[in-house]
Amino acid sequence: MTDNLEIRTWRAGDLELLRASESMFERQSYPRRFITGHRRLRSLHASVLHQIAEPVRRWTGQVALDGERMVALAECSWDPADPGSPTLRVNVAEIWQGTGLDRRVLRDLVNRCLLIGLTTLTVDYAASNVTIDAMLQAIAAEAGEKYSMSSATRSGIGYLTVRAG
Repeated sequence: MTDNLEIRTWRAGDLELLRASESMFERQSYPRRFITGHRRLRSLHASVLHQIAEPVRRWTGQVALDGERMVALAECSWDPADPGSPTLRVNVAEIWQGTGLDRRVLRDLVNRCLLIGLTTLTVDYAASNVTIDAMLQAIAAEAGEKYSMSSATRSGIGYLTVRAG
């Protein structure tokens, strides 16, 4: 880890950075990360490529770069015709887990989602991840935004719906 960390919005050339950095996102760590949408694991770059190419949905992302390596990706996809459809996902490189980087990229992504008018967000996560509620509360406190949250757990997957306002 270095002090050369940059957090910014996804850019067109980032898919190649993600592909080149993908080995840092070890598959055995997936159960400790947020899980959304598809219940099967696929490579991060293939998942992002699928989301970007989806004709009916919109996609945006927030990345963290350590030099030329992508070390975190927070993403949101939604159907413009369904205001309750935005789904969030965060992936952090193994060596950066536990540093708070997940909260930083997710906070920036949530703020951007609110700015573009997305006020209901769904986070599906591994039920073993007990930090998600605290992380979203911290993001709300930092942003000065009031959220209401509802959640349920089924088959090891937690479903958390966050509504701003």
